[in-house]
Amino acid sequence: MSGVIERETAVYHRSDPDPFDDRHPGRADPGGMLGELLKMLFVNPDVTNELFNVYLVGGGDPHLIAAACRLLINILPGLETSIVFQDKDILLATLFSWGRDAEPPLCVFAVGLLGRAMSVQEVATGYRQENAQLVPVVIRRLRELQAQDARRAGQPAGTSWSEVNPMLIGSDYCLSPLSPAMEQRLLLQYLTPLGDHQELLPVFMQTDARALLMTYVDLRHTRDVRLTFDALLLLASLLLHKKFAVEFIANGGVQKLLDIPRPSLAATAVSLCLYYLAYNQDAMERVCMLPEGVLAGVVSYALWLLESSHASGVCHSTMFFSISFCFRVVLQLFDQQDGLRRLVNLISTLEILKPENEASRLTDDQTFSCRQTAKHTCMALRRYFEAHLAVKAEQVKQSLHPSDGGTAVPRQPFYKAYVYSREQVVEMMEFLIGGGPPQLTWGPVDDFYKLSCVPLLLQLISAACDWRTYYGRSDTVRYALDILAVLMVVPRVQLVLADTVEVLDQNGSPVATVGMSIVLGVAEGEVFVNDAEIQKSALQIIINCVCAPDQSLSAGGAFAVAPHRPPPPPHSRVLAHLWRVVQNNNGIKVLLSLLSVRTPITDADLIRALACKALVGLSRGAAIRQIISKLPLFTSGHIQQLMKEPVLQDKRSEHVRFCRYAAELTERVSGKPLLMRTDVSLARLQRESVVAQSRITFSQKELLVLIRNHLEAKGLHDTANTLAREASLSAASVCPGSSSCVTPPPSSSVPRTRRMAPRVGTSPAASRPAASSSSSSSALTPPHPHGQIGRILFSRERPAGHAHSGKRLRSLRQKSDHGAFIQTPAMKKQLESALPSPPTLDSIITEYLREQHARCPNPVTTCPPFSLYTPHRCPEPKRRRQASPNFSARLGSRALPPKYGGVDQASLDRHLIFSRFRPVSVFLEAGGESGFTCGAFSGCERHLVLGTCTGHLKRYSVASGALTDEHDCQSSAFTHLESSRDGRLLLTSACWGVPLSALWSLDGTFTRRLSFADEHHVEFSKRTQDRVVGTKDQVARIYDVQTGVRTLTLSDPALANHYKRNSATFSPTDELLLSDGVLWDVRRPGAVHKFDKFNTNMSGVFHPHGQEVVINTEIWDLRTFHLLHTVPDLDQCRLVFNGNATVLYAAPLQGDDEPINQVVESPFGSTFRTFEASGYKPIATVDVKRNIFDIWTDTRDCYLATVENLDAASLDTVCRLYDVGRQKLAEEGEDDDQDDDDQDDDEDSSDSADDDDDEDADTDPLIARLVNGNASNRRDSSPTEQEIAALLGYEYGDDSSTSQSDGSDSESDPPLGPSEDEADAPRVTRARRL
Repeated sequence: MSGVIERETAVYHRSDPDPFDDRHPGRADPGGMLGELLKMLFVNPDVTNELFNVYLVGGGDPHLIAAACRLLINILPGLETSIVFQDKDILLATLFSWGRDAEPPLCVFAVGLLGRAMSVQEVATGYRQENAQLVPVVIRRLRELQAQDARRAGQPAGTSWSEVNPMLIGSDYCLSPLSPAMEQRLLLQYLTPLGDHQELLPVFMQTDARALLMTYVDLRHTRDVRLTFDALLLLASLLLHKKFAVEFIANGGVQKLLDIPRPSLAATAVSLCLYYLAYNQDAMERVCMLPEGVLAGVVSYALWLLESSHASGVCHSTMFFSISFCFRVVLQLFDQQDGLRRLVNLISTLEILKPENEASRLTDDQTFSCRQTAKHTCMALRRYFEAHLAVKAEQVKQSLHPSDGGTAVPRQPFYKAYVYSREQVVEMMEFLIGGGPPQLTWGPVDDFYKLSCVPLLLQLISAACDWRTYYGRSDTVRYALDILAVLMVVPRVQLVLADTVEVLDQNGSPVATVGMSIVLGVAEGEVFVNDAEIQKSALQIIINCVCAPDQSLSAGGAFAVAPHRPPPPPHSRVLAHLWRVVQNNNGIKVLLSLLSVRTPITDADLIRALACKALVGLSRGAAIRQIISKLPLFTSGHIQQLMKEPVLQDKRSEHVRFCRYAAELTERVSGKPLLMRTDVSLARLQRESVVAQSRITFSQKELLVLIRNHLEAKGLHDTANTLAREASLSAASVCPGSSSCVTPPPSSSVPRTRRMAPRVGTSPAASRPAASSSSSSSALTPPHPHGQIGRILFSRERPAGHAHSGKRLRSLRQKSDHGAFIQTPAMKKQLESALPSPPTLDSIITEYLREQHARCPNPVTTCPPFSLYTPHRCPEPKRRRQASPNFSARLGSRALPPKYGGVDQASLDRHLIFSRFRPVSVFLEAGGESGFTCGAFSGCERHLVLGTCTGHLKRYSVASGALTDEHDCQSSAFTHLESSRDGRLLLTSACWGVPLSALWSLDGTFTRRLSFADEHHVEFSKRTQDRVVGTKDQVARIYDVQTGVRTLTLSDPALANHYKRNSATFSPTDELLLSDGVLWDVRRPGAVHKFDKFNTNMSGVFHPHGQEVVINTEIWDLRTFHLLHTVPDLDQCRLVFNGNATVLYAAPLQGDDEPINQVVESPFGSTFRTFEASGYKPIATVDVKRNIFDIWTDTRDCYLATVENLDAASLDTVCRLYDVGRQKLAEEGEDDDQDDDDQDDDEDSSDSADDDDDEDADTDPLIARLVNGNASNRRDSSPTEQEIAALLGYEYGDDSSTSQSDGSDSESDPPLGPSEDEADAPRVTRARRL
């Protein structure tokens, strides 16, 4: 058995496998016989047990034991060493005994087995004493064997393969008979795992192991490359010790290593020796001090290993350069020998970066090897560019210091290592960006750029994001990002991030994406969750790109160039272009999300600071600054909340840094200096500007009354009487305000002294140290009718008659004049002469009144004289022709001026109508279980078309609630239904199946007219409804309804936002189309504009008036593409406009991957809200106490329908119909979950109560005529939409959807129509409501 395995092992060695590859031969060489033999041998699990227990431990014939040891050595490459020698104390003790005392070959085999056992760290630690005894014996035996082979040294080598083979590969492998070379190899294999043990170093030093190894390193002496290889492995383990390494270098050991021929097996072991030499910094310093030729030879040898060695040799040489780049002399030699190109070739030739069809042919081991190479190469490149960054920073600093008077930058000796921390590297990058020349030329970066390596790194980052099973994935991405951060110092390299890079998508297909989007995606933290190091590296790239100084910007931060100015320099154009690139790739959304990050807690504060710094750089662009100013970060004061305290108290320095950037961002966005540290919203800053410009006046008489009362309270009666007499203060008279003290507004150039605001219930004097503490108790009240001068209180509370309901005054916190610090006596003497003069009474009162003015919700610049008796409050803005908030008053004054009942009359009516919703019907599926998913009104709005979770389409009568017809359309749940205005066509979309969407004809028979196989969402065009737009992921396709031909496809992968719920939609004029947050003009090719992305789900809809786009919470202007404002209440809501586009319905819907039971428990899943469609002012919030799945309304504002749960404890879904504008009656109670018959009875029985309670029917003659008129004439006398709009006081729109409503009243939905009684019921309900 041993002979067969040894012969196949020799064959395996001839294939020149990686000598450091310790995998099973069956994996390393799947087609080899050695692996098959070992697998066949281990089919019987008792083989190894028999070897250990019977042949080795059991004792017996020494020759039989030697044969067993020989077989065990041969089969160990196929076994897990840590398991084989686990709990084998008896065997190991026996092996040590045989190694010391037995005769060859048993002693050699025993030592060879011990070498394999000592490679397990736990085993080696337990046998330190035995190893200390055996190591000298083994070294002595090696010397004897070396002396016996001394005669072979110096013999010339032949040229035949049989003679060259031992010098290159060394394929001979035979343990019987045991040759001297094989015996030495087994002894060296025992010493190798013990070489790095510190306790055995004295033994190796005393036995002069260095001289022994220097002989083995000489391949001309050993004539066996595998023997030299094993000796080099022992040498590498000993080089980890500083003392041994220094002695080895001093005795010409490096020159010995360079003499090893290449290519050869031993050359691969040289890579490990070089790596361990570089690992020891002191030893590497001595290597750098060697003659220049020797050091150049070391670099040349390592560069050859990068290109021509085994994978392990490439890895070791890469690690060698990673460590040695900090030595300037090595860095210089590396550049001289074209090392950068050779290093980059390791990445550019990787199979894993090729298309998926080629990379899929790799085995798991080959894929792992490629990933390891990428990781180590990126680490070496990062060290390379960081070392060059330090060199370049020193050169720029030297150029900034003139040779005659400047201080030269100190430099270290050439053989010393330059080591820099992350903070120092960032500081050097900021120095070159801010202080370096605009057109920075940098040789290594230029070479890297010419080799097209920047796109290569971006491809590697994109590919590494999918290496889910690779342990070094995060390190690889971080190293690549750090390289890019250094490269971004050069402006022309920054432009590469604005270009497209070909990467592989999830399906393995090549797609083009912008380089900056890859960086932003990594910075967002979705791929590498809670990996702060990667986020910090990605943010540093963004900062280097967008925060460079730009002298062409104006004071306001805009980069527009005036016509009379020269064009901006090239670097300024690059900077402006990068701002747009970051914006177009949703960089604002990513950076804003990072401002609120809280994990990982140890790095959250620094991530916030870096993200805020990037926003500061972006805010210099006018368009970006305008968008940021409308976001809740400033409009709602979110940035103030973030500035209050750090995420981790131990990271206050990072939080202070974040606050500094946040203050700078606020100043850039607001355009004003930030004087306050609290409430830094833009609205508050604007109010402060108004207050600062206001003129403060107050009554002089009132001030004298206050002084007189204060003197009386202090017992100074004579002085008080004298003041009253001289000032003509009559106790019975009311203090006039004719004499006033006017204080001019503070100048903008002179800062106004600010003081602490007085506390509630205290006087202004009580808030100052110089005033008496009892001044607040002696304050006066205004004179009362009895003629006595009473007390007044300087309080923030108002009298009941002047208090503003529902609002609370907020105090204004301001900075104190002087900071609190400890003063020494010397400092006090110096400050006595520098202290300002005491404040005057006039300044104290003026400041107190100004602070009152600052607390007004709507301050004005021009104010009447302030009263010292009552707190000041600016009047609320109100128009002269404002409509009455009372509906009865508005209704009674419609015929009187002002026209239409006054300003906001229509808005007030809408607030009344669209805040009342009464459930009138519930539509259930027959059979006990109900599973509606979506719905729509039919064309004439007399029927409800509902889709179920089983793919059935059902139509119900609105009036009677009866099921009129049912059709089986899909095999999955419906997600969207839309009926045409004429009621002849119906669009459906489902969640899966073929086709996903379809167009159905309702004209006579229910038939499928068109199929849309891939579109997950379809809808009609708005104006003419002759086209259908379908959505598939980020692609929008337009189809002709009559022919079914696809007329246009709209998609641009470079602009894609990748919304999860993308639904393409037409504008009201059908000229524009919105898909995936990108605006298209269907009349010409190319995208019109890409809107910034601030959410991941909702892709947006057009406002029906055609001038705005609503994307989740953001309202965008279609004319300027500016962000008008944000409405946080619309977050993740389905938006539905009413018929005349005056009211907006919003309901948070269930997520695609969100279970129903989780949505039911959501606090917002059971409500829908109504808003003014013009200003998005909230009207009402209606809680239906059930989860809402869909919502839609009719064009006449009569009904609102929802798909919701049957009850809070059930998962069944039903369709519930609500009457708009009516409240639930008291007698209906709390339970409205009744069946349809009960609800119909309740409606009939409550008609009289509705007529009695509804005041509108009593006052409006038209409504009274509708209710009390002849029932037979109701259809002919039904009011038109124009009449109803005129009655409500607002204009009726000419939208096509409403203009056809009256015409559809006389039509019925094909194929089945309601009866005459059913058709009349909705009109009676609407008339009764109005």
